[in-house]
Amino acid sequence: MARTSFFFIFLLTSYLFYSSPTFAFSSTNYPPCHDHEKSALLQFKESLISDRCPWASLDPTAYPKVEGWNPPNGEESDCCSWDGIECDDITGHVISLDLSNSCLYGSINSSCSLFQLFHLRYLNLAGNDFNASLIPSALGHLPNLTHLNLSYSGFSGPIPSSISNLSKLSSLDFSSYYHGLELRNPNFKTLITKLANLQILHLDLVDMSSTMPNDILPNSSSLVSLSLVDCNLQGEFPTRIFQLPKLEVLLLDYNHDLTGHLPEFHSNTQLRKLSVAYCNFFGHIPSSLQNLTQLVYLGLTDNSFSVQDTSFLSGIGNLIKLTYLYLDNVNVIGEIPSSFANLTNLSVF
Repeated sequence: MARTSFFFIFLLTSYLFYSSPTFAFSSTNYPPCHDHEKSALLQFKESLISDRCPWASLDPTAYPKVEGWNPPNGEESDCCSWDGIECDDITGHVISLDLSNSCLYGSINSSCSLFQLFHLRYLNLAGNDFNASLIPSALGHLPNLTHLNLSYSGFSGPIPSSISNLSKLSSLDFSSYYHGLELRNPNFKTLITKLANLQILHLDLVDMSSTMPNDILPNSSSLVSLSLVDCNLQGEFPTRIFQLPKLEVLLLDYNHDLTGHLPEFHSNTQLRKLSVAYCNFFGHIPSSLQNLTQLVYLGLTDNSFSVQDTSFLSGIGNLIKLTYLYLDNVNVIGEIPSSFANLTNLSVF
């Protein structure tokens, strides 16, 4: 009986030890953020205006996230709990800063306190208004960045060469509403060569004014989404990029001097969105488009395709996931095939 009682007490004590809030090794006992990083965040907040929502973002859900960085307990607060901030569970360093659509207005330069957050992996400043600031070269001093999004934030001028130092980047978005940014040094080839881990690259309305390189394929095999809308691209687009094994999105619209032709598509192609609208593609539209069974968006508008019959359209009519289909001015003669009745998900045709 004594042994049984002792064993019961041992089990009860062990249970209380590991389940008690005082003694448990709980995953919620995270370290607080570091004082110097908290100070850097507050300096960044003070350097900008954060009440310009009507101008800073077209997103109706935008709100000034940084206003919540001034809680009642002031200096005692943990910046890891602030809106838009995520810290490493073990070290307490700030690793993610998401201030997208945060009504921010002002200028940023390389002396900005933001660049003291050396452990950042994720930085999103999209949907703000940085008043035609240059993209700071100090971004290249954040070597751990894997995701960088400065889209639609009013930056202008040349994209700094230091961006190509961010070798860990898997996602990069510098898209804009207007031709304010330029990609010259690095050029497109250098950028995609050095950033070999890129899965997402969006540069809509970034002015490249350059010929599309033909030899970027070995360094782009990881690409999942490539969007180069209205970039002033020239020359012939490499056909094999259409057939990258992981590519799901390829958007090339409004590059009027960009030529090329559509390849034969294999049944294992992953493309969900494909558009070469308002380019200068030539040749026939292949009937193998029917193999793109995951397509939800297809844009072929206003190119220089050869005049052909509607045989390829019969295959398109079997792409039952299509939601957007743009075929105006594609030099097709004949009747719309009956298979188009299968496209029950179409919202734009």
